Amino acid sequence: MSDNSKSQYTNRLTVHITGAMENRLEQIASQRDEPKAEVVRAALRAYLDEQEDLIGSRKHFTKMFQRRVDYVERLTVISLWINVQVMHMLYERVKKEPYDLTELLEDAIGAGIATESAIHRVVERALQQKTKPPAD
Repeated sequence: MSDNSKSQYTNRLTVHITGAMENRLEQIASQRDEPKAEVVRAALRAYLDEQEDLIGSRKHFTKMFQRRVDYVERLTVISLWINVQVMHMLYERVKKEPYDLTELLEDAIGAGIATESAIHRVVERALQQKTKPPAD
């Protein structure tokens, strides 16, 4: 190790570990052909990188946002499944014959895509009305 790489480590930390931890650390260090201190530094770096306790950090925000997106996606899939099941029951009761669930879902998705621009226009109008300042 060069003197330059040693100079970057200016702080010292002392930790007490068990004999089993010492043995395992020794095994890993010899397998990696590195000093035990470097193995401990790598483990500490990995641990610190995984922490979300730093509220306000970009990593914390990204993980929390991803969890929220995953949750909303899960709710959307459940909602879609329930809607398709209800539509399926209604179609079969109205037509009094079996109706293919896959075909129903494809029809619903096709209709949604066909009306997408109309839905966006309705939403835009609603947003514009909501954000207009009150009349004097």
